[in-house]
Amino acid sequence: MPRVTMPGLAMAALFGLALAGCGTAPADGGGPERGRPGAAPVFSPNAEPLTGGPLGPAGACPAVLADWGRRVGARHDGTLSRAEFLADAEAQFARMDLDHDGFITADELSEYREPFRPRPPEDKPVPPPGAERGGPPGGGRGGPFGGPPGAPRHHATASSADPVMSADTNLDFKVSRDEFLRQAEHQFETLDRDHDGRLDAAELARACPSETDER
Repeated sequence: MPRVTMPGLAMAALFGLALAGCGTAPADGGGPERGRPGAAPVFSPNAEPLTGGPLGPAGACPAVLADWGRRVGARHDGTLSRAEFLADAEAQFARMDLDHDGFITADELSEYREPFRPRPPEDKPVPPPGAERGGPPGGGRGGPFGGPPGAPRHHATASSADPVMSADTNLDFKVSRDEFLRQAEHQFETLDRDHDGRLDAAELARACPSETDER
């Protein structure tokens, strides 16, 4: 089965700089970030925003992913089969493919994620994109969420690469449906530690960022 290549991860890391921009809370939900309106949204292993904006503030990442597993799995017992996981990945791709052309671009991803971005406190307005000296035109270092330069990254998976653009293995700056589903298959295999063909809450929690990723 195809794997994410090192060049692909290198390019994904570059996309991560452009597509990140949210604060990262501790994986166990502890500390000052827990429940704050400005805390980073948590993403499912298939890159669905699970918190932020209309979904409410971020809480403990393992608990949020456990709730997602109960919602997505046919048994609603917090476990997911491979088929259920991949069906969810396909549905999530369709939601992010805003122009329905079979590809996801960075611009589409930015537009899709905009409603879920963390909002700054009212007394600390975010500078306009590109306002930081030396920031790239049109986006700055804050990324599509419009976060301030230097803000920590979003919750995604155990990898620091963006959970969508890391699937761009042919480095054409867009992600096809096939690329995204191949990455979802690899993600399932990585999380399915006991190789029983189902993911439980403990295995889903492995998709939360590690301490190394948060630094």
